[in-house]
Amino acid sequence: MDQSQISCRPAGDRIPPLSGKHVWLVAQTLEAEDMIGDQIFFSIHDPLSQYRCRVPELVGRRIRGCFHGWVIMSNHPYNIMWSLWNPLTSKLTRLPLLNHEDGDISECCLPSPPDDPGSILLLTRKGKPTFVFCRLDRKRKRLRWTEMSYAKQLKNITGEDGFVHSLTCCNGKLYALNTDGDDFLIEVDIVVKAREVVISLLPFVKLPSDNHVSGPYSSFFGPFLKGTCSGLFIVILYFKWKLVCSVRLVKLDMTRKLLEEMEDLDDGICFLDFDGNNVPVIASELGGGYIHMLCEEDKATHSYNVKDKTLALSSMPRLDLPPPTSGESRASYVSVWSIPECRLKGDHGEINHMVDSKHEEDKEEDVTTAVEVNSMTNQQDESYLFNIPFHVLEMIMEFCVDIDYVNFRATCKQLTAPVTRWSNRASVTRLRRYSLVSPWLMVLDKDQGVITFTDPMFGDQYSVKTHTELKGDLQIWCSMYGWLLMSKGTESVMLFNPFTSDIRKLPKLEVDFLDSFCLSTPPTSPDCMVVGFGGCNVFVHFLAREPATWLRLGLVFDGDAPSFFRFLTSCGQDLYALSSEGRLSVFTNICEEDYSWVDVEEAPTSCRRTLAQYFLAKHDQDILLVIVEEFGESVELFKLNLYTKKWEKIDGLGKYMIYICGTTCLCIEAKIPEMENKIFFALLHSENGKIVFYSLDTCRYHTFSGKSVVESLGSFFGTKQYLHPHAWIEPNYS
Repeated sequence: MDQSQISCRPAGDRIPPLSGKHVWLVAQTLEAEDMIGDQIFFSIHDPLSQYRCRVPELVGRRIRGCFHGWVIMSNHPYNIMWSLWNPLTSKLTRLPLLNHEDGDISECCLPSPPDDPGSILLLTRKGKPTFVFCRLDRKRKRLRWTEMSYAKQLKNITGEDGFVHSLTCCNGKLYALNTDGDDFLIEVDIVVKAREVVISLLPFVKLPSDNHVSGPYSSFFGPFLKGTCSGLFIVILYFKWKLVCSVRLVKLDMTRKLLEEMEDLDDGICFLDFDGNNVPVIASELGGGYIHMLCEEDKATHSYNVKDKTLALSSMPRLDLPPPTSGESRASYVSVWSIPECRLKGDHGEINHMVDSKHEEDKEEDVTTAVEVNSMTNQQDESYLFNIPFHVLEMIMEFCVDIDYVNFRATCKQLTAPVTRWSNRASVTRLRRYSLVSPWLMVLDKDQGVITFTDPMFGDQYSVKTHTELKGDLQIWCSMYGWLLMSKGTESVMLFNPFTSDIRKLPKLEVDFLDSFCLSTPPTSPDCMVVGFGGCNVFVHFLAREPATWLRLGLVFDGDAPSFFRFLTSCGQDLYALSSEGRLSVFTNICEEDYSWVDVEEAPTSCRRTLAQYFLAKHDQDILLVIVEEFGESVELFKLNLYTKKWEKIDGLGKYMIYICGTTCLCIEAKIPEMENKIFFALLHSENGKIVFYSLDTCRYHTFSGKSVVESLGSFFGTKQYLHPHAWIEPNYS
């Protein structure tokens, strides 16, 4: 949603009337000189609900965490004045001045409420293996900070020097992670005595090493430790080409001390704050199952749906302020407002929320409606179904493809005939009936072994089962001629046609990592050549030649080698490749001993942005470059002049259209006028679930409703993407 469409209601100098149906966040602007600044309360689930206010207790203080209904705050940017504030009782506790180096506090944690006799506020430092804590016992005449080293205890457990992080509470106990060498989960045992506090590190379990990341250009962030009333779980983010490509969620069996994959968070909502703020897992009445990643530097929130494995993008509010004057320090932060704390179902059998005056009334109406709908569904669905003549039902089932057939049969108990086990020919016949006027967006659920095809215009979806060998940690490298080139690591490389279920295994690749692949012609052609890039090597394989092996060619660069090559595109006898920096290279006679390559042209200077994405496609005999700015805030199109080897900007595609995803960039002629001059992305609108495209006529993002163009977005904010392996693919039944 565009920022201009959001109205921000003033709330004065008090906490705004926040609805308990949403989880709220606070955007703060902090100025070191005069310590003034507004706050904006906003919700990810309801972006239209925003409140601008200036709560006195928050002015000049940065929210560092929320625990047991209390807000932990520190002054910005020095973090030497800490305080605890209860917004419901207005009680504010100021702690003594903390003498330490500026900004070296990493995390904070409040293991028990301040009213507890043994309560302490616990801090960790970035550059030293020490705890800093303050006892909150109100009977004490004077509060003071104490610093304690845990270096020796930690080394006794791990055998190495290091630090603890991800402080997390679970069932009244405190846990942390150490990931400096092997990964360890550690219990932090706190015993508060009359005259001293004893903090002991106890080994809980050594975590198994994770080999999920493949290739030097992949990276991971984490792990993050989170706790609920029922146990602990760990979140790890994986990146490829600087983009989130996978999220792993594993829970710890506290009894057997084993890790198990998690399929859902139920009604829980997890926040990952990359700036060290500590946020417990909370619950939402509108449904949970999300991991929200707060990226303050980008002013964006990435929301991962654990169940359907999609990643949604939403914007954070922008606090419009004049530029800072010389010597002035100014920064903005976003924090989670979980006051009072919400607890997951099962935690004393309740979920607590701060509610507005209409909340209970709305809840009763929702319950009544749900009962009526369920009653109608249970009693009348089958009778409506059998008002349709049975021969019509047979025709409907004849048009169902694999999974759709099973789902349709399961809707009625009276359809008890054995499930038909179709041959490949029967499946292909049914799939042909759904042939579209454009490529499909194909998504592979590698865990369930199901492929889903989505029509980019009408949004219809069709599902088919896949081979059992297509389950597991698969990666799609390219989609060309209706075939997918896929791999499990580098040992199992294969070509797969999802329309014919044909699988062709390729020889094992003796390489540690890969960048990209392409096909010179369809795999059914006798002269089909597979070309792959990995680091400073090119790998070539001819499908029809014996023996089946890869030809390995080394690349030597005069200057710095590119990070990686993507979107390999053949044009005549030449092979074009695009580097991560937007530089175009052309390879000639790639399969011969006298092969050569040259750097043709860099991305246009005006568009050479650090976080831009570059896509390469072939349009007849032309080479096209699509440059998409971060978050899609601008899209520009260029054509390579083959004589001058310079990029020339163009305004449109005419009767053509482009399909873009992380591994594929297709340019084909549109079969109907409604699809002309558009760029389709592998993105879904967050509200209507339709595929998003960029119109080169309106210079905005839209979706289709039938053949009508609807919605209007100025960027990728308000969209979501699949993290399952996916690609655009042209139907091919040969």
